[in-house]
Amino acid sequence: MFKRYALPSILILALAGGFAMAQTINRALQLSQDTSGAFSIDTQNGIYFPNHIFSTGRLPTVTGTGTPLIRGTDNAGQITMGSSGQTAIATFGRVWLTNPYCVVSTNVTLASPIAVHALTQTMTLTQPATTGNLVNYWCTASQ
Repeated sequence: MFKRYALPSILILALAGGFAMAQTINRALQLSQDTSGAFSIDTQNGIYFPNHIFSTGRLPTVTGTGTPLIRGTDNAGQITMGSSGQTAIATFGRVWLTNPYCVVSTNVTLASPIAVHALTQTMTLTQPATTGNLVNYWCTASQ
């Protein structure tokens, strides 16, 4: 009985530590062929999560014109553009190792698209003169 729960528990603890230090990979984890754990990994190192993926850590902040607001993490969240604002600059809570790839979407149809420019420390959103738009974002990076 102990063996059945020991491996998944060790994997979860090891991955939690790995995600906390995801910027520097200096160890590997050897997996068994037991598929009853919290996640699965195939022969090509694809990871399968049976439920939601949550991210935690230092929270990003936002500045810009018209007092924008942000809620979320470095990986995903929502920015409310300022009431008179065309620009919002999100400063990531933790610096990315490389420039992240960020996808954004908004709740309105704009004549001109929202521009997004992501660097290791910041993500800048620029929109046309409309105000108060909600902008959803999702960011990831490769090493």
